[in-house]
Amino acid sequence: MKLMQLCVGMVRTNCYIVYDEATREAAVIDPGDNAKSILHAVNEEQLNVKYVLLTHAHFDHILAAHEVLEATGAQYVVPEKDTWLLSRDNMGQFRGLARNYVQDTPDILAGEGTAVTFGGLTATYMSTPGHTPGSSVIKIGDCLFTGDTLFRASVGRTDFPGGDTATLMESISGRLMTLPDSLEIYPGHGYPSTIGFEKQNNPYL
Repeated sequence: MKLMQLCVGMVRTNCYIVYDEATREAAVIDPGDNAKSILHAVNEEQLNVKYVLLTHAHFDHILAAHEVLEATGAQYVVPEKDTWLLSRDNMGQFRGLARNYVQDTPDILAGEGTAVTFGGLTATYMSTPGHTPGSSVIKIGDCLFTGDTLFRASVGRTDFPGGDTATLMESISGRLMTLPDSLEIYPGHGYPSTIGFEKQNNPYL
């Protein structure tokens, strides 16, 4: 498994490209903006993107989805409980940043345990609501793509529509912190971490 990280958009969202070296089949996780940069990286590595995967559907994780889907023919996997957030009308104060946004219909509605395979890799959804109702962690191998649920030494905001602090903390403490310390965390913003580091150092836990 190979992993590329691109920092995209005005709020510096982490977009990840994960691929199987043998087959060159790939998934793009959270294409938040700068579609040209994402597609350049895909083409440079001669990848066949099979899926666009969302950890959740806030604007800064979806603005480049249409262009990536259109260019690659990938399937669009969206947490079922976040489909309402795909509409520009539900972007609230951020609508002005999404003037060129095109909404796409998901091919797969993800929930707990939803899994898709590309090459020899499997991406499995873990439901971790709180930041949004559909917020999810995507597990591929020993890597957890945590979106805006869990950051290095921090946690996601809950002051947007659909957010709930108690639910978020239950998702993190009751779910993620029970996982092996060695699992690597790749968040939606900021730097990577591990479950073990967060158990010892995250001031919110």
